[in-house]
Amino acid sequence: MGRKKVTKKVTKKVTVIDTTIIEQLACLEINNIILQPPFHLVSDVQWKDKGISFDGGIEVYSHQKIEKTNFINKVPIQVKGTTIQKTILRKDKISHQVQKKDLEVYYKYGQGVLYFVVTVNPITYVRQAYYRILAPLELKGLLSQLDARGKDSISLPFKKLEKGYLETLCKIFIEVVEKQPKHFIEASKEKEFTHYKLNFIDVKKDSFNLFEETAYIYGLSDNTEMPLEAAKVEELRMGKTEVVCLNGEEINITYQITETEKKYKFIIENTLTFDVDKTKKSGNFHLGKVRTLGSYLKCLRLINYYMEHNKLPFHSLQLGGKLEEKGNFGEIEEEIKSYKELIDVCCQIGISENYVFNDEEDLPSLFNAIIDIFKNKQYGLLNIHQGRLEDTKIFDIELSEYVKLRLVYADEKFINFYSEEACTTIGGLIPKTDIANNLGPDTDMPVVLPDNWEDYYQKVSIYSSQKIEEMVGDTNFDFEILKLSFTDEYHDIQADLTINVSLKYISYYDKFDDEKYLELALDLNQRYSAKFPKDDIVKVNIYLIKLKQHYELSDAEKDDVLDIQERAESGKNQRLRFACEVLLQSKGKAQRIFNSLSDEEKETIMEFPIYHFYENF
Repeated sequence: MGRKKVTKKVTKKVTVIDTTIIEQLACLEINNIILQPPFHLVSDVQWKDKGISFDGGIEVYSHQKIEKTNFINKVPIQVKGTTIQKTILRKDKISHQVQKKDLEVYYKYGQGVLYFVVTVNPITYVRQAYYRILAPLELKGLLSQLDARGKDSISLPFKKLEKGYLETLCKIFIEVVEKQPKHFIEASKEKEFTHYKLNFIDVKKDSFNLFEETAYIYGLSDNTEMPLEAAKVEELRMGKTEVVCLNGEEINITYQITETEKKYKFIIENTLTFDVDKTKKSGNFHLGKVRTLGSYLKCLRLINYYMEHNKLPFHSLQLGGKLEEKGNFGEIEEEIKSYKELIDVCCQIGISENYVFNDEEDLPSLFNAIIDIFKNKQYGLLNIHQGRLEDTKIFDIELSEYVKLRLVYADEKFINFYSEEACTTIGGLIPKTDIANNLGPDTDMPVVLPDNWEDYYQKVSIYSSQKIEEMVGDTNFDFEILKLSFTDEYHDIQADLTINVSLKYISYYDKFDDEKYLELALDLNQRYSAKFPKDDIVKVNIYLIKLKQHYELSDAEKDDVLDIQERAESGKNQRLRFACEVLLQSKGKAQRIFNSLSDEEKETIMEFPIYHFYENF
């Protein structure tokens, strides 16, 4: 048996190239690129790097005939050479260290620089040019970064210069630098802008990367674009609502997409999150805690769909690759069933499926209590301080520190106080005259209403006697039901308390700036005025509401206020006179009238919305 021949591996020694030669080769490469058809570029590259921080420039012409009339501009350039042992033809980008002192010169010069880095393979001497446009705005931003970090240099990415692209690149450079004169950049510090423009340059469809490109921000003022700063996009967000089909049912689902350079994050209904690595095309998803019952149920159904089909049912959103689930979804169909049941029960007591639960809420305990009490009718679990359960009685029930309900007990069950059912079940009546109070015997027994009860009573909204701030504090409060309760079906607009109730809603608007209460007050006063067109107080209320809605009174309306003022003077109604001066926005006259009032009258008028308007105009 012969011996195995041992072959010694020979490593070829790389010849070290002198830096002068590297720089010469780099300049040669840039010259070769410049001197290409259609010969619109003329080289002014300095071979021995005698400039302070520049290596000459490139003259740009509009025609191959090199003469003054065809001259466009000159692009200042910097050329750096470096060696690299990897196959450079496969590299689309490289990083290169740039000195702060050079950046300071480029910015001070005010024309920016087209910076080239040429890599030279030390074995084959194959060269490849890379570039970066350093416009004034970006130079300013880079210098600010270096100052903040206390550094003398910064590593910047450079793009591969493709064949035949240099002329286009030079024209892009000229255009962007013309929009960023240094004196504009400095002057923009003292200006304020309401409109802005974002510009990307050097955009190539096949290689554009939103997170790598520099964006230039301009402030818009008097048809002038003022250069403000250069920026990099770190995060891109988009929100969308899409209709998807789950088991034959169409459902609106809202989601947000957040994209960074390396990752996608999809947040569905603010509850279900998908994290995807853009490079690996893999990730995970996890289900957050319940924010709203409706959103949580949608997310459970989406997870169930994904587990069955290995995809999501969206048309415009698809997640490629493998996604790992964080959580136990083995019994997801049972969970879906239980949440549907919970939503049905909550709906009965007025907790909307869109109600947002407090982050500190003990949700398992709350949900168990809701099912036990209102589905299984274990009313003994309620700690009711308002006596025993009686039909058509209103109860305030605190299910937790954060969930407070107002319910009506009727037909041996609780119903939502803020519902059509409650408006119909309870109803509201007030006596028209004292006659109504004498219809029944002098006992504690309820009055039996005669068939002609409408002659003695007026129907009114069941919420007309409720304090608005207390109602709004109830979890099951519904403004649309409040509004419904004042329609003709449930409320006689001619009832005197209509106007007093409207004043409460105006005052609520003054305190919380909620427009819908002002609109409701306007509706009540306008409908009342249609029945009593000569009522001056109602007219004052209507004009006051319009002023609060930022309308200007018409000349006809101002004349009407003056007529009301004359009638008030004739009737010696100082409070009405004060209101008219306020509506006419004559603060001095209004103040004199107010000062003439007695202390008691002042205290009274200060409770009305007209005084709040007087104080604030």
